[in-house]
Amino acid sequence: MKAWQRFALSWGWLIILTFTSVAIGQYFQSASFNTLGFISIVMLIVAMKGQQIIDVFMELKHAPRLWRNIMLAYVIVIPVIITIIYV
Repeated sequence: MKAWQRFALSWGWLIILTFTSVAIGQYFQSASFNTLGFISIVMLIVAMKGQQIIDVFMELKHAPRLWRNIMLAYVIVIPVIITIIYV
């Protein structure tokens, strides 16, 4: 797969994830929504988008393992902290 195809596919996936988070936000606007479920789903989408950006656009998929793991830890730790704060 050529680089521009990989970028286009990744960009499309990021757009789909963004629309999904918007749709979930619209769904959970009702009066009887589960806050923990909503925040968990949105933070999972944030983590997925961050991982995609790190691997494809920052090209850390082929970088030294330490650097990639540091960035991936950031993408996982921050959404977890936000989830804990809002719950």
